[in-house]
Amino acid sequence: MTDINDLKFTIEPEETIEIEQFVNSDNKEKEKKIWIQVNWGFYRRREFTIHDFNVFDDCKTLEDIQKKMDEKVKEATPIVKDTEHELSKLFVHDVNLNVYETSGLSEILGAEEGDVFLNESSGGGAFSNVFHSENIDDADWNKTVSESVRGETDVSLETAAEGWQDDVLVEDFNYTSMAHDTFYRAPLRVVEVKKGDKKNDRNQK
Repeated sequence: MTDINDLKFTIEPEETIEIEQFVNSDNKEKEKKIWIQVNWGFYRRREFTIHDFNVFDDCKTLEDIQKKMDEKVKEATPIVKDTEHELSKLFVHDVNLNVYETSGLSEILGAEEGDVFLNESSGGGAFSNVFHSENIDDADWNKTVSESVRGETDVSLETAAEGWQDDVLVEDFNYTSMAHDTFYRAPLRVVEVKKGDKKNDRNQK
């Protein structure tokens, strides 16, 4: 049986939601803003030990860690109730009561460093869409560049945003990447990493 001090585990959410904000400040009094949601086919999760968090000090088994995890998540503030977060009101309330910003989860779990859940590695193809926008009308969405930085022709702002073509947004439409937020949907599962396992790359539902 693995000593609890040596046990390595990952923390697997029901869903990972990443949202990146882009801002065009050509008109500083009426900045154009786009938030793009990105979901990956799989994520290679960071491996932890109980010593990466201060709430697991008394845990003796993997089951203890899971139980403590469930208890602490209930103390966290869902994004739809986090009135200080600019995205709070943009999430549909009733279906996102179990969605939390990862920085808040890191804090509630007593992580030894800042946001320990930031996406370090992912793949399997990304699904993206415009989560929200401000001060952008149909004429803006339909604006095109004859040839994008990627060498593609007649690319519209809408196409670049929906496809998360960040380089096109920056180089061709003069947007700047301003913020990147990561959210986890509970429940969060504690999964033991066993010797001989391949680097974890668990598919998301």
